[in-house]
Amino acid sequence: MAEEVTLNQIGTMIEGLRGDVKAVAEGHGVIRSEMKQMRTELLEKIEENNAAIKWVAEDLKEVKEKVGKIDRTLEEHVKLPAHV
Repeated sequence: MAEEVTLNQIGTMIEGLRGDVKAVAEGHGVIRSEMKQMRTELLEKIEENNAAIKWVAEDLKEVKEKVGKIDRTLEEHVKLPAHV
């Protein structure tokens, strides 16, 4: 025997689905908000890291220049008569 579904039952099912859809939509809103906050935090960290990398690169450039100067001084020193 086939079960008949009344309009009242269909209305109840639709109301249940409506509540489920609303809950999913609210969940998506929360997730989107959290993702936006995380993106902001990540961009801040990236900026901090870029500043640190720039500082290290500048420091490395200074070290290379000093090493180059020391190397040239050493090359000149070993050309002195005492080392020939």
